[in-house]
Amino acid sequence: MMNRTPCMVSHQRGVALIFVMVIFALVTVMASRIITNLHLNTEKNARHLQYLQARHYALGAENYIAALLEEDAVKDKQENRQIDHWNEPWAADELNLETEDGDITILTLDDQGRFNLNLLAGKDNKEKLKMLERLLVAHNIDARLAYRIRDWVDENQDALPGGAEDNNYLLLTPPYRTGDTLLASVSELRLMEILSLDDFNKLVPLVSVLPDETAGINMNTVSAGVLRALNERISEADAKGFVNSRPKDGYAELKEVKDLPLLKNKLSKQVEGFLALKSSYYSVYTRARYRDITYYLHSRLVRNAEGKVTVISREVGVFPRWVQELRESVR
Repeated sequence: MMNRTPCMVSHQRGVALIFVMVIFALVTVMASRIITNLHLNTEKNARHLQYLQARHYALGAENYIAALLEEDAVKDKQENRQIDHWNEPWAADELNLETEDGDITILTLDDQGRFNLNLLAGKDNKEKLKMLERLLVAHNIDARLAYRIRDWVDENQDALPGGAEDNNYLLLTPPYRTGDTLLASVSELRLMEILSLDDFNKLVPLVSVLPDETAGINMNTVSAGVLRALNERISEADAKGFVNSRPKDGYAELKEVKDLPLLKNKLSKQVEGFLALKSSYYSVYTRARYRDITYYLHSRLVRNAEGKVTVISREVGVFPRWVQELRESVR
């Protein structure tokens, strides 16, 4: 049997110590990796839960406005006064609600207080085209856009003078076709080629795209900028005067509106047919904050003849500055 010398024993102990140190290092690295992954997953899950909570706050705000609109419909039927205006509960000034570890801000717009671009898809659109032309001219926007929109929403491929159909857009890079149906979003205007970004931003607060080409303009909520579309003789001062003198509880009859000195003899029979005093379509802009997460939601609502409110669409990440500015200008 071979005797181990002190040198050999010392060498073996050194090798064993190295193995122990390597194993310890590997365990340390693995433990560190496990802890790091656990921390990241925990943080990720926490952020996701915060996001879900903020989203539910926003959906809760949407339901809250829907409930107010339904209550308003019941009240209107009880009082036999079927109108909508800016001093009803659903249209209250910017709502700020405090929640646990967060807050909710709600802004609601009447979408029928703006010019519905899908009016151009209906029949008898000659006067509607003129209205949109007047709106564009009043705000220094290329009036040819009215004819581009008409061609975009009609069902044929016959381009109007100043308009455009598939044979125009298919030459672009990338090529695309006209919608040949109702506009679903104002963003489609950017596809019509002649609208600059500045003009697009200028136009957005003035127009809406409702899934109903018969939904008229609510004179109780219309803005001064849109009012000028009704007649070229309505000046900016006239439009602002109308908005500023509007009764707080709204007009109950269209005759009251037509007989106003500012509008008397300025509204054609065709234009009168596009006007209303009540609304069915609304936009709810919500900013919901929960801890470190902020969730933005644009909900489009429709209220039917029975007063029931449903959601048409939702768009995440939208809380434009012009919404507040528009509300301030019409109240």
